[in-house]
Amino acid sequence: MTTGSTLARTVRAEWLRLWSVRSTWVLVTLLALFVAGLGAVAGWDAAGGGGFDAPSRTAWEDARFTMLFLLFGLVALACVATAADYGTGGIVPTLQWTPRRGVLLAARAVVVVGAAVLVAAVLLTVAAALVAVQVPGLAMPPGAGASTLGDAALVVGSGALLGVGLGFLTRSTAGSLVTAVGLLVVLPLVLGNLPYASLKAVAEHLPGAGAIFVVFGQGMSEDMTLASARVTLLAWGVGAVTLGGLRLLRSDAGR
Repeated sequence: MTTGSTLARTVRAEWLRLWSVRSTWVLVTLLALFVAGLGAVAGWDAAGGGGFDAPSRTAWEDARFTMLFLLFGLVALACVATAADYGTGGIVPTLQWTPRRGVLLAARAVVVVGAAVLVAAVLLTVAAALVAVQVPGLAMPPGAGASTLGDAALVVGSGALLGVGLGFLTRSTAGSLVTAVGLLVVLPLVLGNLPYASLKAVAEHLPGAGAIFVVFGQGMSEDMTLASARVTLLAWGVGAVTLGGLRLLRSDAGR
């Protein structure tokens, strides 16, 4: 069997595995309810004269902040989908089914990132639609939608890749979740507010800081740019999955 056919078979198996687990549906359902609620609140606020006041304002702009909540929820999904195998012992039959570990790594990354981006696109569109419904004058132009959904794909896709990498690296659901929260929320806030330039510089290069800049267009310092924020997100995602992949390839599944 060729590598391509093996990868395709493994991708199908990983997709079925992801959506056949109850925790996936619970996480996605809760996230959907939460994001829809945020979209409804944003629309209600915009109808009352609140929201973002910009010349190019659209429903997409008012719903844009939900990207951060989608990021946190879908990173959690990525961590659970990857690390749970080790907690339940399911990694053993998984590797028996797909003994080529590089193929397993690629398939899981493709499936988890693809599922996260798909869910984010659907829920962000729902949030924008809820804003537009409550504010008839606020449109959902395709151009703004493509830009917003592209940014969401970058933020959520990089975050999901980070979650997959941490899952393989820590082999612990709790460990991967705690590490992800630290990198996305705790460390950027703590280090960014300390009176030390070197620590603030570290905070600016964490994935949480990059995500905030992509979502809101502003960061912790004037030195940050959209390009640097995007590179930061991609670098953390690729770096994490590389380290996690090295552990998957080089160490026994039971260790």
